[in-house]
Amino acid sequence: MNCDRCHHGCFTPEVHRCYFISPILLNDRATLPECVASLERDVETERSTQEAVSRILDEVRREDLAAVFHYTEAFDRVRLDAGNFRVTREAMAEARARMLREEPQLMADLEGMAADIRRFALAQRAALKDVDLPLLGGGSLSGGRACERWVPMRTAGVYIPGGRAFYPSTLAMTVIPAQVAGVSRIVGVTPPKPEGPDPLVLATADLLGLEELYTVGGAQAVAWLAYGEPSVDLVAGPGNRFVAEAKRQLVGRCGIDSVAGPTEVLVIADSSADPAWVAEDLLAQAEHDPDAAAVLLSEDRALLDAVSRELAARAEASPRKAILDQSLSRFARLIETNRELAIEFAQAWAPEHLELVVRDPEAWLPHLTTAGAIFAGRYSAESFGDYGTGPNHVLPTNRTARYSGPLGVQTYMKRQSILSLEPEFAARLSPRVARLADAEHLHHHAESARLRGDQAGHPAEHSEGHRA
Repeated sequence: MNCDRCHHGCFTPEVHRCYFISPILLNDRATLPECVASLERDVETERSTQEAVSRILDEVRREDLAAVFHYTEAFDRVRLDAGNFRVTREAMAEARARMLREEPQLMADLEGMAADIRRFALAQRAALKDVDLPLLGGGSLSGGRACERWVPMRTAGVYIPGGRAFYPSTLAMTVIPAQVAGVSRIVGVTPPKPEGPDPLVLATADLLGLEELYTVGGAQAVAWLAYGEPSVDLVAGPGNRFVAEAKRQLVGRCGIDSVAGPTEVLVIADSSADPAWVAEDLLAQAEHDPDAAAVLLSEDRALLDAVSRELAARAEASPRKAILDQSLSRFARLIETNRELAIEFAQAWAPEHLELVVRDPEAWLPHLTTAGAIFAGRYSAESFGDYGTGPNHVLPTNRTARYSGPLGVQTYMKRQSILSLEPEFAARLSPRVARLADAEHLHHHAESARLRGDQAGHPAEHSEGHRA
């Protein structure tokens, strides 16, 4: 990459077609925040995205499907109406039958992927334990129960990207955890194409038993899931910056899994790494989206130089070159740094994916807590995580992995507390509750507690001004 070094050793990349990425040096902790900040999306682009999405959400809220179909025709060049935007169960079944005839091995691979995702999801569900705590009423008497339970959400919308490629893997990753959680209604949306829905996506939907799939995408699809007839409790699934922004703006109207926008990967590698393997791992994320970020950190300058050459050759020959032209020139980084600063960089950036292509990955793990998902060891390529070895590939991006994690069964569930008190225990507790409520000047809280004490035959203390 032809880059201009900033005075701190980071850089501002030129945004044009560019294949050669020059390694840079990070050897000063003071410059680390600037290097991390250089991976942020353009402020003006972010602002225009926010404004555009806000308009779309508002129009869909007011005009419902009319606005959805208007934006679909404007952005996707596909004309939809209420009679053709839902995929029929027959179309899904036909697509699966055809794929079984024409691509039996691929269908077997999809079935294997789905089985592994479901196995991991079932283990997640088993790990979600309810709390049932007995309250001691005195002696051997029970005072009641303080409980917390996991309950499924009623409805969920799942977004399956399809603008630049179709992702049956994402369909499985979003639908299966919702099914295991016990969600009653799952509504899938995926961008339309003039030639019709992708047969592999339809076949996967049939394999999973998905009842509802609609060919609508972008911010307008996310808006319809929240404001339209589905009126879902939660929207899950990754997408481009418009989809991610729509989800962010809908928080409060419905829940979201995370802000899963343009993808990103950080690879930390040492001299044991194969440059070709590392280059392909970087390209595997860069090929997703023009806004995708791919970063390599290493102490080994020879490795960085070799990876740079591999990237140049492989990007030039790639069938995904048009996307790589943009993502590599804007958000690719090869950084020479030491172990301590590599850890600090990873913790500060909180990448969606973190690969540890090092001799001792287990020794690194205790220090790396902010990434969305970690792939430990040279054989644990992120691509294996994408295709169903168990953990979910729908992950938080844009530094939101600092406080959120992978999509899973728990994403589609909520905790609900239950309190059940016996009369005698309520009577014993009511004076304390009343005093505390009085201290906070919450008259009716206090009175509500006192009534329970009175009813149980144990009059609670009444402060001045309360009835005796």
